[in-house]
Amino acid sequence: MHDISQVNGFPRYSAGEMARRHGAINALMSEHDLDAVLIGGATGAHDTTVQYFCNWPPLFPVYLVFPRDNEPILFVRLWNHLPDVERVSTVEDVRYGGDTHGDLVDNVAALLTSAARIGTIGVVPYTDAAVLGTERLVDLNTDYQSMRLVKTEEEMRYVRIASDMNDAAVAALASATRPGMNECDLARVVEDVYLDKRGTNLIHFTLTTSMADPEFFVPHQYHPDRIIQAGDVLVTEISTNFWGYNGQILRTLAIAGEPPPLYLEMYDVAERTYTAITEIMRAGTSVGEVLDRAEAINAAGFDIWDDLVHSYGGGGYLPPVIRTRSNRGATHDDDWVYPEGAVVVVQPNVISLPARAGVQVGNSMWLRADGVEVTQKHARELIRCG
Repeated sequence: MHDISQVNGFPRYSAGEMARRHGAINALMSEHDLDAVLIGGATGAHDTTVQYFCNWPPLFPVYLVFPRDNEPILFVRLWNHLPDVERVSTVEDVRYGGDTHGDLVDNVAALLTSAARIGTIGVVPYTDAAVLGTERLVDLNTDYQSMRLVKTEEEMRYVRIASDMNDAAVAALASATRPGMNECDLARVVEDVYLDKRGTNLIHFTLTTSMADPEFFVPHQYHPDRIIQAGDVLVTEISTNFWGYNGQILRTLAIAGEPPPLYLEMYDVAERTYTAITEIMRAGTSVGEVLDRAEAINAAGFDIWDDLVHSYGGGGYLPPVIRTRSNRGATHDDDWVYPEGAVVVVQPNVISLPARAGVQVGNSMWLRADGVEVTQKHARELIRCG
């Protein structure tokens, strides 16, 4: 297990790391002339906003308030969650928000009565904003996304733990997948390898289809009720979550049969594109440079369906998101460059749309000044199994 701090048996972000995050909030208050910052939400598939600032992952919507020049206050629902919050949270002032969500909002509004300008991060529903006073709210989510794009060495310890679990999940699929299984069974294979290590599922998308007569070219978000056959392909995208952080792995497996020429060609293009992009990825790489390398996919007569490169690792599915120039381009201009410390996923999903066939390969990686640290270790070859 990678070196992480624990308190009361729970992972705990260090005092130095929390001071850095809280310092960023204070800087935003100064920059935007705010009297407070309000952080809302519950921990979900990609939302760890509240947890990032207090270490505790809420299961119900809560609010964390940073008054200017005062210590933060965490308003919690439900009552039976309070004991664990007090064990886990790095914010010491924990208060019961009330028996209903309306009570929670009223208590937060009462605390912020004198605040003229309030920055908001995370989820603040319109009905809550109306109670708080929409005219005094300032959206800070773009600033927050920029904050989450860059990962520190401490954050990377969590990303590496999650990435190790991704590797184990692919190894388990390679060992266990065989004809006669239901595609729904793959969820159990994936999750069994990390549930006893305190990992939780973020995503495990899959597709299985005949390589001789394919029907699907990009993984499903929900596992269909389908019996796996000899000669099928399995394409999977897996992200395990560990205490608010995650990596991502994408692999293609041929089940009890040799891939036909189309699949071998698509995989070769995917692998070469992955290698070409990864070779140039580092702090200072531009969106345009990535798009230039992506042109090889279309030059080979193929396309993509999934995004080609996106930022990740913790904090959501983060921009920039890059595809190909002929397929919706990118969310950022060509001259935008990656900062040092960003975590990205390079994941060519090379498809033949006329044939309804596709493959995928990819990993998450941490951008440094001289290249990348790939956080997954599982080999990238087209896997034979079954």
